[in-house]
Amino acid sequence: MRSYEALIAYHPDVGEAGIKDQLERVKQIITSNGGEVTQVVEWGLRDLAYRIQKQRRAFYVIVVFRGSGETVAELERNLRISELVLRYMTTQIDPNRPPIELHRSRRDEAEREGGEAEEPQVEASDESPAEEAGDAESPELT
Repeated sequence: MRSYEALIAYHPDVGEAGIKDQLERVKQIITSNGGEVTQVVEWGLRDLAYRIQKQRRAFYVIVVFRGSGETVAELERNLRISELVLRYMTTQIDPNRPPIELHRSRRDEAEREGGEAEEPQVEASDESPAEEAGDAESPELT
C-alpha cells in the first residue's frame, strides 16, 4: 500500500458538525476500500485565492491515508459527486515524511527559535557613497 494525502476544500456553509460528518464519510470510504487513515488535519476556514462557485472562503481538511489505486479512485469519485466539496487534490507522498503540523505564523516560529528574526547588518563606512564614487573616477579640476 502507498501513502496518499487528500486536501479537501469544503463549502463554508457546512459548519463544524457538517465537517465532522463529512470526515467520517471520507474515513469510511477509505477503510471500506482496504485503506487506513493515518492522520487528519483540519486547517479550518480560510480565504481562497480566487472565487470558486461564488465562494470566497472554504473549510480546508487534509486526510493522510494508506491505500491502493482503487481506494484513491473511489475517494475521488465520491468527492467529485458531493456538492459540499469545492475542490480536492490527492497526491502520493513519501512514506518516510514526518507528520503534518498545523500552520504556524512566522511570529510563532521566531519565538520558538529564541527571539526575533535577525535583520541583515549593513556596514557603515566613514565616507558617503557619493565621495567613494567620486574619488575613483573623477579627474581633478584645476
